Amino acid sequence: MKSSKRKKTINRKAVAEKQNGRQISAPKKPEEKNKKTRSKTSKSIQPFPVVGIGSSAGGLEAFSSFLNNLPSNLGMAYVYVQHISATHESLLPEILERKTNMVVVKTEPEMKIEKDHVYVIPPNKVITIADGTLKLKPRPAKEMFYPIDSFFISLANSYKENAIGVLLSGTGTDGTLGLKAIKAEGGITFSQDDSAKYHDMPNHAAELGYADLIMPPEKIASQLAVFKDNLSALREWDEILNNETDMRKIEMIMHSKKNVDFSLYKKPTSHRRILRRMVLHRLKTLGDYARLLKENRTEVNALYQDLLISVTSFFRDTGVTNALTNKILPVLLKDRKINEPLRVWIPGCATGEEAVSMAIIILEYLGKKPMSSPVQIFATDLNEKAIERARAGIYLKTALQNVSPERLEKFFTKLDGHYQVIKAIREMIIYAPHNLLNDPPFSRMDLVSCQNVMIYLEGNSQSKIMQSFYYALRPTGFLILGKSESVGGASDLFEQLDKDNKIFQRKSISTPVHLDFLNRTPVPVNLKLVEERKFLESPKEIDIEKETDKVLLKKFIPASVLINKDLEILRFRGAVSKYLEPAAGKASLHLMKMIKEEMVYELRSAINDAKKQGQQVSRQGLHFNGQKDITIEVVPIKANAKDNYFLIIFQPANGEIETRPGKTITPAKRSSNERIFSLERQLREARENMKMMSEEFEATREELQSANEEVLSSNEELQSINEELETSKEELQSTNEELTTINEELQNRNVELQESYEYVESIFDTIHEPLLVLNEDLRVRDANKAFYRMFRTTPEETGGNNLFSLNNQEWDIPELKKQLKLVQSKNIEFSDFEIRHTFKSIGERAFLLNAQKLFIKDKKNALILLAIEDITEHRFSEERLRESAEKFRLLIENAFDIISILSKEGIIAYESESISKILGYSPNERIGKSVFTDPIVHPDDIKVKKEAFLKALETPAETISTEFRLQHRDGSYRDIEAVYLSLLDNPRIEGVIATYHDVTDRKKIEKQKEEFISIASHELKTPVTSVKAYAQILEDNFIQAKDKKSAELLEKMNNQVDRLTTLITDLLDFTRIQEDKLKLREEKYNINELISEVVEEMQRTTRTHKIITKLDKSVQMWGDRYRTGQVLTNLLSNAVKYSPHAKKIIVSSKIDSNLISICVEDLGIGIKKDVLNKVFDRFFRVTESKMNTFPGLGLGLYIAAEIVKRQGGTITVESTEGKGSIFCFTLPLETHDKEKKQNNVN
Repeated sequence: MKSSKRKKTINRKAVAEKQNGRQISAPKKPEEKNKKTRSKTSKSIQPFPVVGIGSSAGGLEAFSSFLNNLPSNLGMAYVYVQHISATHESLLPEILERKTNMVVVKTEPEMKIEKDHVYVIPPNKVITIADGTLKLKPRPAKEMFYPIDSFFISLANSYKENAIGVLLSGTGTDGTLGLKAIKAEGGITFSQDDSAKYHDMPNHAAELGYADLIMPPEKIASQLAVFKDNLSALREWDEILNNETDMRKIEMIMHSKKNVDFSLYKKPTSHRRILRRMVLHRLKTLGDYARLLKENRTEVNALYQDLLISVTSFFRDTGVTNALTNKILPVLLKDRKINEPLRVWIPGCATGEEAVSMAIIILEYLGKKPMSSPVQIFATDLNEKAIERARAGIYLKTALQNVSPERLEKFFTKLDGHYQVIKAIREMIIYAPHNLLNDPPFSRMDLVSCQNVMIYLEGNSQSKIMQSFYYALRPTGFLILGKSESVGGASDLFEQLDKDNKIFQRKSISTPVHLDFLNRTPVPVNLKLVEERKFLESPKEIDIEKETDKVLLKKFIPASVLINKDLEILRFRGAVSKYLEPAAGKASLHLMKMIKEEMVYELRSAINDAKKQGQQVSRQGLHFNGQKDITIEVVPIKANAKDNYFLIIFQPANGEIETRPGKTITPAKRSSNERIFSLERQLREARENMKMMSEEFEATREELQSANEEVLSSNEELQSINEELETSKEELQSTNEELTTINEELQNRNVELQESYEYVESIFDTIHEPLLVLNEDLRVRDANKAFYRMFRTTPEETGGNNLFSLNNQEWDIPELKKQLKLVQSKNIEFSDFEIRHTFKSIGERAFLLNAQKLFIKDKKNALILLAIEDITEHRFSEERLRESAEKFRLLIENAFDIISILSKEGIIAYESESISKILGYSPNERIGKSVFTDPIVHPDDIKVKKEAFLKALETPAETISTEFRLQHRDGSYRDIEAVYLSLLDNPRIEGVIATYHDVTDRKKIEKQKEEFISIASHELKTPVTSVKAYAQILEDNFIQAKDKKSAELLEKMNNQVDRLTTLITDLLDFTRIQEDKLKLREEKYNINELISEVVEEMQRTTRTHKIITKLDKSVQMWGDRYRTGQVLTNLLSNAVKYSPHAKKIIVSSKIDSNLISICVEDLGIGIKKDVLNKVFDRFFRVTESKMNTFPGLGLGLYIAAEIVKRQGGTITVESTEGKGSIFCFTLPLETHDKEKKQNNVN
């Protein structure tokens, strides 16, 4: 318990230390820190690069070109994200397999990514990546859907500098924000050049500077091959962390040319982006890159933009939005004067999304109030390019995903395919470049929102910014930070109001933060007492004394002190009491606490200069306590390679001390101009002193905080020990209670033992199985109710009688006698002794008998307890089960189908004897074979069999059917129809049942039939056409000759030829459907016009029926006009044919949403209910109850159903036998989408 609590304590402390940006362990040597950083960084790098490729229109051709030129062994993975239809079944894997030697995979949920594989997004899905796993989720229904951005952003977050983004041809702006995210995380980005068929997507990213390289797809592929070796540098952090000289050169170049000190930024971020630039330029060392920066101003600008790139968005935190509306704005605007502006500062605003979001939130809040105040929002950033874009207020549609449609309509206007913030908001926000670390802050702010800026800065820089924010805010102003940020060491300046949303409020303190260290009261004391204080000196300090004495001899021993690098006084020399005096409070030898207040700034400045320059520094013409022209000299003393010391020398104006050679001290002029110059210099140096003191204060505060946390940790350990003692106490108390309980139980048992005899009878009678208590002479002493009930007897008939004489000696069983004699004489118990006997009272029964002797206290004679268990039904069930098992065995062994049982791992556990008849193998040969590597499965069908088996595992109790080929022992292949059923939940089987039916002969017959139909229909079509032509000529001749009878005969002949033509056409269509060669055209047509034409044509050919139309409004739709007319003609012909006694047929249409439904209703013979589900099967024909069969092949409805289905529709039938039928088919309208597609083609 103790160790676990200690571990929790350390973890809590580590978390707290991490949040404050400090190490919890002791300071490490530089190389140890480097190792820690390397290990931490390398952990975040994924094992191999992943290339995300995005495209839409024209992208497949570009991606094919990319694959054709891409080596297949680069050790990268490739994920292709394309804009595809949600309902379209993609054939991309099959297409792309021909373009590359790599494996092309259709992505499945939770698929682990592998190198040298190409992954394709499936339809109607959104794909992301995390921890080396591809994840799929349903495509959202909203209009604004950006799958490329979604994947690229997840790729950047997961793979960091190992992410590569490629944007190819396409329309819109999808992918731009994704490339920005990849670039921000240190990855490499490409966009296609003018070779793109559609330039929108690649051009948007390139114009905004988010594409590192712009080139054609084939060049991108070759560039990846070039980068292969350079990308390995992304994992090599040793040089970066060890070569501090070259890194410092880079930082100094950026500082001198861009006036930004990137050494104050956290190292992992800046290192990652520097390495990214090195890879782009194929450079191996930091020194080479430093030389490139020095010579190339363009690269300086590129690195500057990379280091400042930031990823932001609108309304990214709903919690902060709610807190602004419900907590902050009500407080800020309460009792505010009408003309008093609400002032907000947003540092690190990037391209303005956060500033615009803030303005919208404030405007929405003010819109609910009767009176409003003016609003001033100051948005600042170091990146001037970002500031320019923010001022324009123009954003891509992809950047507005978090903006609700209502806000988009109210606060944005559409501009050239983009969206611009309305003028009122643009005028409300003041954008300006600003350096948080160097430039003075704004003032009189009501709110400062600085989210996710300080996470990129080191701890000291964060403290400095916190002081700036404190200065900028009004006394009760608010501060908002990012989710991963805190005020750190500035908790004395800010009070936390909302822990979840990181909202703080400025505290009121009595003295300014930056002047705390100046508030001291001098107290005169005798310095001689201080000089006489004894120090424990090491040998190193004795050497220092020698060096000091040498310097002082050269200086004639003026008033001076020796200090170490921490400004602690080690030695006093000369009369220093004029310049030094102890500070009030706790005794301290810190120089800055003892020096006269008037000399603090000058002395600190001189010490700093001496540290930087490594040589003597002087300050002349100083004034204090009415004295003038005091000179201070700071002389560095280096005792060894590690420690630095400084000698501080004080000289009055009239002193004649000789200075060191080469240094001349010029007395200060007493003119007023020089005094002004001196004061200005002091003021400048005072700012430096303030900065340094602030850093020292922060370091001291952190040390105190660390000590406090150690005390808290110790306190937690003590508390843990106390908790353990409490637990031990509770355990002892619990043990005591258990002993008390056991004692009480023993007492209760004694009572129960005394009472047990009284309860034995009632317990005896509650047992469901028969029980007998016999005397030693085997006479019945007692029996329970179950015995009397089963054997249909009474206590009077059994009591005192010998067991074997009961019920006319029905218990006289020799085996039982023998066993009871052994119990009686030798005390040998028996159990589960089975007897099968026919009793006169209850018939044949099977019993299990158990007997033992009972020795009763105070009873001289022992008793025999005989327990009887009726197992008759159990034994009969076993026999029936054996019979059933034998029947099942015979059935399996003589079945015509192969029956197999597979384990959940796909291993054959059983195969029936029928396999030898069908395939020539014995069952023993097949047992142990795997379904995944079955050698007798045709190579092209292994995947089919595997998928069917896996699907059966996923859907228990559901039959899964499929077809594949199995090899006979003679080498030929047999067509097999397989059915799988998972019975893993059945404990008797625990496997998958598979039945294999040989359909080879049936397949051959079907193929021969289809070939015959195809040949016959083609051979018949030509002569029928000729016959129809000759018949038409003869009919015309007879009409001209006014031979009506012959003309009527020829008309009938023509009708029969038409019917024959219809049969041939149906056969041809059937053949096309079977061979998947039925082609449908795409054309625009008016559906009502088509219905009217078909009805009119049909009305001319029938004289017995009136065709009535009830049509909805006329619409234009896309599809195959001829084939749709063919379906309607077939339904009308059937309606006429199958309603010989009816007078009318009704044709109706109805439009519902994006579907049109067309119905044909007849009042004919109807269809039997048990065959309704077969009417659309091929070769099915409807017959009357009197077995009157109507002419036809039974193909018309089958062909109609196939035509409707291939146009994306459905066909149904409702019928009542003897009353008629209603056939309806639906077709999708898709007017808008089809017109748009047709216009694109045109």
